[in-house]
Amino acid sequence: MPDTASILIVDDEEPIRRLLTRILTDAGYTPLEADTGDQALTMLGPNTIQLILLDLHMPGQVDGEELLFQLRDQGDEIPIIVVSGWVDDETIANQPDCVHAVLKKPIQREHLLKTIDLALNK
Repeated sequence: MPDTASILIVDDEEPIRRLLTRILTDAGYTPLEADTGDQALTMLGPNTIQLILLDLHMPGQVDGEELLFQLRDQGDEIPIIVVSGWVDDETIANQPDCVHAVLKKPIQREHLLKTIDLALNK
C-alpha cells in the first residue's frame, strides 16, 4: 500500500477526474483535482504534490502543454504522467525530461497504478 502520496489530476473532463480520483483513492493515494492548468498552478503552491497526472489538451490560458513547460522551466522535479486521448509517436517523442510516461485514454487501471508506482519510486 502506498504512503498516501498526493497526486494532482489536471484534466478538463469531470468524468475522467472522477474516475482517476476513485482509482487513486482505492489504491491508497490522496488525489487532488484541477480542471485547468491555471487552477493547477495555484494548487501547486500550498500543497505538497508527489506526482501530476496531466491532460495536454485543455481550455484556458495555461493548457496542459503550457503547464508542462512552465513546470520544466521552474525546475520543478515533480514527476509528470501525461494522460491524453491525443497520443501518437510524435507526442511521446517530443516530451521534456520531466515527463515520466505518456498514457493514452482510455486508461487501464493496473497499467496506470504500475506507472504511478514506478514514477514515485524512481
